[in-house]
Amino acid sequence: MIKIPFSPYRFASEAKSRVSGVNVTLEFANIESGLVKMASKLRDDTIGPLTYDTIVAYYDPDDDAPVPGVPGEALDYLQRAILHLALYNELIFLITRIGNDGITVKKNNDETTIFKYQQQELADALVETAWFWLGKLFSLLDANPALFPSWAASSQKQEVDSLPLSAADFNEWAGISNPYFVVTARWIIREVWMDSVEARFPGEIPSGMKRAVTRAVVYTVMEIACRRLAYAELPQPIRKDIDNEQSKYGKDKAEDTIRSSVAAAFGSKAERYWKDIDRLIDEAKPRPTRKTDAAPDVRDNDKFAFVL
Repeated sequence: MIKIPFSPYRFASEAKSRVSGVNVTLEFANIESGLVKMASKLRDDTIGPLTYDTIVAYYDPDDDAPVPGVPGEALDYLQRAILHLALYNELIFLITRIGNDGITVKKNNDETTIFKYQQQELADALVETAWFWLGKLFSLLDANPALFPSWAASSQKQEVDSLPLSAADFNEWAGISNPYFVVTARWIIREVWMDSVEARFPGEIPSGMKRAVTRAVVYTVMEIACRRLAYAELPQPIRKDIDNEQSKYGKDKAEDTIRSSVAAAFGSKAERYWKDIDRLIDEAKPRPTRKTDAAPDVRDNDKFAFVL
C-alpha cells in the first residue's frame, strides 16, 4: 500500500494542528481509506511518484519533532492538502452511520447533523483550503529545484511547462492564480489549443492576435472544465457559480443542468472572442486583384473603329 505521512498512533494530534476545525476527534481507522485514496491521487496524477516519495521520506512516524527547513515545509503542505481532500471525500461517510440496522445519521441530545447548506459550505471550505496548500506546495517545489530534482523531471512538471498557457494567463482573464488548476486542467488546455488555435493558425500566431487568442482559450478551457472536471478539481470561481445556481434552484435542477448553465456563461464569452479572431484572420487574408480589360488599340486605318 502507498505510504501516507500520518501515524495511526498519534493521528489525532497530527490532524488537529493541520486541518481546519478545532474539535477534530477523528480516529485514524475511520478515515484511513480516504487518506490513502487522496495520497494515491496526488502521488500518481499531481506531483508524480518520485516527488511524492521524496517528500514523504522525510516523515518519521516515531518522531514528533517537525522536520526542519524546506523539506519540513513541503511535508507539512502535503499533509494539510491530503487531510482536507480526504475529509471532503469522506464527508458523507462521516455524517452517516452504516450498520447492521441500515444507514442512519448521528442525532442525540447533544448533537445533530448539519443542515444541507452548512454541509455545502463545509465541503467548499475543505476544497478551497486543500487548493491553498497545494498551491503553496507547487510554489515551494518550483523555488527549490536542487532539493526536489524529481519535480523538475516529472512528467507533470514537464507537461505544465510545455503548455502554451500558464497560471498567470488564467489569473489575468479569470482570476485563478493557483497553479493547481493548470496541473489539473492540462489535458483540457492541450485539447483546446489543438482544436481551436492550431486549426486556425497552422504557423505562428500574429503578435497582434496573441492576447485575444489567450483570452479565448482561457474561457473555452473554463467552459469545458465546468462540464467535465470533478467538483473538487474546479477553481473557486466555478464552484461559487455552481453553488449559487444550486441555492437558487435547489434540487429542482440536476447538477449537470446547473453545470451546463454555468459553462454556457463562459462559452458565450469564448464564442464572442473566437468570432472576433476569425474576423481578424479573414481581414488579414490577401485579397485577389481584379483584372481589368486593356483599352483597345484603335488606329485611324482600322475599318472597324468607330470615330466620333
